[in-house]
Amino acid sequence: MIYKFSLIEKILLSNDIIPHPFADASSSVGLGFALGSAVKLKIADQLTMEFKDVKSIAKGANVSEVGAELILDCLDALGYVQKKEAKYAFTKRGFKNLSEQSPSNFRYFILFCDYLYKGYIHLDETIRLGKRPQSNMLEEMTDYEWELFSRAMIDISRTNFKEVAKKIPVAKTHTKLLDLGGSHGLYSIELCERNPHLKATIVDLPPVKKYADECIAKYNAAKNVSFLPADFMKDELPKAVDIILAFNIIHGLNPSENETLAKKAFNSLNPGGMYVILDQIKGIGGSSQMSKATTSFMALNLLHQAGGKTYSKSEIDTFTNKAGFKRTELKKLNAPGFGVVICHK
Repeated sequence: MIYKFSLIEKILLSNDIIPHPFADASSSVGLGFALGSAVKLKIADQLTMEFKDVKSIAKGANVSEVGAELILDCLDALGYVQKKEAKYAFTKRGFKNLSEQSPSNFRYFILFCDYLYKGYIHLDETIRLGKRPQSNMLEEMTDYEWELFSRAMIDISRTNFKEVAKKIPVAKTHTKLLDLGGSHGLYSIELCERNPHLKATIVDLPPVKKYADECIAKYNAAKNVSFLPADFMKDELPKAVDIILAFNIIHGLNPSENETLAKKAFNSLNPGGMYVILDQIKGIGGSSQMSKATTSFMALNLLHQAGGKTYSKSEIDTFTNKAGFKRTELKKLNAPGFGVVICHK
């Protein structure tokens, strides 16, 4: 993200003397693709905290020197590298997010975005029709695309799974949790770590079991967390459950499908149980442009990729109330535009 502006730049931007489309429609898009190319072409793999010249970076990545330099200059503009004459090195931000050696890198998320956004060439048709012209993205995904998706979701969840777990009021009487579409299961793993009396079942499609198993093993959570291969929209859900998680799920469904899912959750919950939704929530950030950008862009992306959208708290209340839930509460997350909605039975 371009985050440093001079005082003059701030004044010119605020008065539209520097036209905002210059960044919004050109540089932001180009810099995003440059970031993807840096990872895909292994240019980022050649970088360390020590300065290296362009020739050695290009040779290590097996790309042209002119191409490597252009990508590195884009990374410099984004704050991921620092430049000294014709040499480049990671900044702390760059190492954390781009280095293979960093345990918190965002490489799979970057690769997944690069893969997704190349499909935007057909966006005009989606907008014209009001729906995705092809079938649902999940129905077409290859093993490689499932890996990109699953590991990108792990990248994202690592940033907030502890924060999210703190927002959910798990009672000592709660013993059974379902994590719908939970994929990697990091949220369930953290909730069970905080509440040892809780047993969680991740309910998701068979292709993601590999990634759930990896996370369960990594966090030594096998005693409390298991995986059930199933389609939660088509298959029956287990009964007598205390907590049901639907994290980053409702945005991929239309209102009718969300009403159906909320009813299934209601019927599976014990009295006093909770249906917990995590998603991008329209209007959660007030006048924040970053929050608006997150929820509006995700709505556009979801319509184009899966036929979904983002929802406001009142829209969520509409389909959860129809399902039988009488009380809901919204809790904001640190990430702009994101929140947790807890629906009480």
